[in-house]
Order: sequence, then C-alpha cells, then structure tokens
Amino acid sequence: MSPDSDWVATSKSYLTLEELTDLFARSTGKASSSREYRGVLLAFSRFARAEGVLLCAEVDFPLLLAYQASLNHLAASTRHHRLLFLRQFLRFAERSRLTRPGLAEQLRLQPLASHHPQPAISIDQSLRLVSAAPDSRARLLVLLLLATGARISELLSCNLSSYQDGLLYLSGKTGTRAVPLSPGLRARLEAAIRARGEEDGAAPLFRSRQGRLSDRRARELLASCCLGAKLPLQSPHDLRHAACARWLRAGIPLDVVARTLGHSRPSTTLDHYASVTAHDLERGLSADPLEQRLAELEAPD
Repeated sequence: MSPDSDWVATSKSYLTLEELTDLFARSTGKASSSREYRGVLLAFSRFARAEGVLLCAEVDFPLLLAYQASLNHLAASTRHHRLLFLRQFLRFAERSRLTRPGLAEQLRLQPLASHHPQPAISIDQSLRLVSAAPDSRARLLVLLLLATGARISELLSCNLSSYQDGLLYLSGKTGTRAVPLSPGLRARLEAAIRARGEEDGAAPLFRSRQGRLSDRRARELLASCCLGAKLPLQSPHDLRHAACARWLRAGIPLDVVARTLGHSRPSTTLDHYASVTAHDLERGLSADPLEQRLAELEAPD
C-alpha cells in the first residue's frame, strides 16, 4: 500500500475545505484576524471547488500549483500574504491529519523586495486636496482620511454611532481603536451628522443611493479631488501615509503614531510609512547636540 493510500484510509477525509476553514479561523482568537483568515481561505476553497476539489483529503500539489498561478495578476505583497495564510492553514490541517503530509512545504514564498516609501504629500498639498472636493461628502471623506490615518475599509465601515464624544471608533486588523478628532474636524463631523437628521446609529457614516458608500466610489471621489487640486493621483493609502509622515515630523512619539494607525508593532510603522526626505535629514541633523556644541566651540569670542 502506498503512503498516500495509507494516509487516506486513516484520515478524516469527510471534512470539507469550508468546514476546516471555519475551524481554523476560529482558532486564531481575535475576531479581526478570524475574518481576515476566513476571507482569504474561502477564496481558495472557491477556487478548489471550481477545480472539482471539495474535501480536505483531495487537496494535492497540482491544485496548489494551479492556485499559485491564478494569483500572478496580483501585487507581489498581496500574493505573498495569501500564500502565507494558505501555508499556515495547510500546516494546521496536516497536524490534524486532514490533508496529505508535506503540502505546506510545497508552497514556495518568494521574499518580498525591500519597501521604500515614497515621499508623502505636504500639508499645503493636503489642503489643496480638501479645497478641491466637489461636495461636502467628498470633503469630509478626504479630511477624515488625512486626519485619522484610517484605512479606507475602516472609514467606510463606520456607522453614525462610530463617532462618540469627539472620538471616532475604527475597527481594523488589530481590533477597535478610538482616534480623537481635532476641535475643527469634530465640529464639521457633528454638523454633517446633524444635517442628516437620522436617529439610527447603525446608519452608515458615508452613504450612497444604494446604502453604504462603496470602496470604488470613494476612490473615484478622491481621484476627482486630485484632478481639481492638480496633484498626481493619490490613493486612500497615500493619505494614510501622509498622516503618518506628518505626525512623525511633528514629533509625536512613534508608539502613539503606531497605535493611532492600528499597527500591532511600531516597526511596521517605520518600515512601511515613515518616508524620510533630504529635507528631513537636514533639519534633523541640524539639531544634533554634537553639531550644536561644535558651533559653540568655534564661535568667535
């Protein structure tokens, strides 16, 4: 009897990929992580079903190879992210003797290139972007992206009840966090909510004719602002980057910035968002205590 046939005979081969996905997602603990794992793995399950594979025991290397090829159109970081989740899932399945052994190690993840953040837009450019908004909804959207550093998915999932007592509650990858708003932005947001005249706290903060404002429409609104401000096209993520760079240059502690952005580790903030320009280096090094003492020593009496 071959190793494979012996394994199939002793495994719980009746479990489907969807059922194991649910077990694995619940084992991660945090609700936000569970949602993220489930979304990625259900996409794999749908791909497998289209290939005629429903059960955990039916997953094999040719299926994994075909799935990897189906991700080639994605950005390298997105592809890496999905395959990393799938490898963790397969290891979980192998430990439970629900898939053939060795599948997880067949997934070869290419190392990602070093990330070099592009310089963020300046405060003047940010103000031009706000001024170019075609209507009050677009203006508020751009303002909140710039002022909170929120991910676009976090902001669009906000309801009216997400704003309470000057704090905007954002739910993301690391759970729910409260971001304080400046007095001016608080006043604008409260005025917009009052103008809606709604009592239902579950109503979306940003709405459209169909209900909740979609990611696609939000990006279109931002693109129109960029066009009106005569700026290169900015994504919602670029405005998150701008918020991070602005806060760090203002001297706000790194751990505070990381927590506001919803990063679990401050190193993530530095690696992916903290762009440094020649001007930043010149300004920062001019404040070096050694340079200041040298200037004192060399000063004429």
